Amino acid sequence: MRDPEADARAPLSWQRLRTARARVAARWPSPFRLPLVERPSDVLYDLLRDGQSLLDVGAGDATRRERVRARFPNVRYVSVDPDPESGADHASLDGVAGPFDVASLFEVVEHVAPEVAVELLRDVRGLLTPGGVVVVSVPCIHTPGRYLRDCTHVTPWAHDELGAALDLAGCEVRSLLRTYPAPLLPRVLRRSLLGPLGHLFGLDYAYSVVAVGARAS
Repeated sequence: MRDPEADARAPLSWQRLRTARARVAARWPSPFRLPLVERPSDVLYDLLRDGQSLLDVGAGDATRRERVRARFPNVRYVSVDPDPESGADHASLDGVAGPFDVASLFEVVEHVAPEVAVELLRDVRGLLTPGGVVVVSVPCIHTPGRYLRDCTHVTPWAHDELGAALDLAGCEVRSLLRTYPAPLLPRVLRRSLLGPLGHLFGLDYAYSVVAVGARAS
């Protein structure tokens, strides 16, 4: 039986990454068949409950704080962002006091090297309550322009590698999804009409891939 605590302490290696990627790919073989939702925040909102605590890593400006507070006025919201102009509560995880029920990292880990991303996810996992969840999103690498458009991007994450990063951080990978910011009917039509073509040619229309992991109890 795997020990999540041991996984969370072990250094990243290519062999461990490959093994974790294979575990994830066995459950979700095709990125083009991942469930389609509108936005990463929809996944977050489905997991969050009023009165819980949320750690938002890579929070950007204050708009997500406002949106979260509008839906969940009693959530303890703590933001982390290294940009001094972001207005975040913390510039890094140093000094952040947990535990948190939920953590989010939206469009963050593509800006750092794989080993840094896994270490960051390990640190976030350490701030979660037992059974707490983390939601991570990255640009969909199969959609032309989504990853390459930003010069600050460092690592392109395939869906199975994103799941592997959570796995190696000591989290149980609960789900993988794609996002496309459109109402339900256009999402269904695009999936029905373009999905088979994407699978054939290796191209997608999704904006992001979202992974949900949980800290073992």
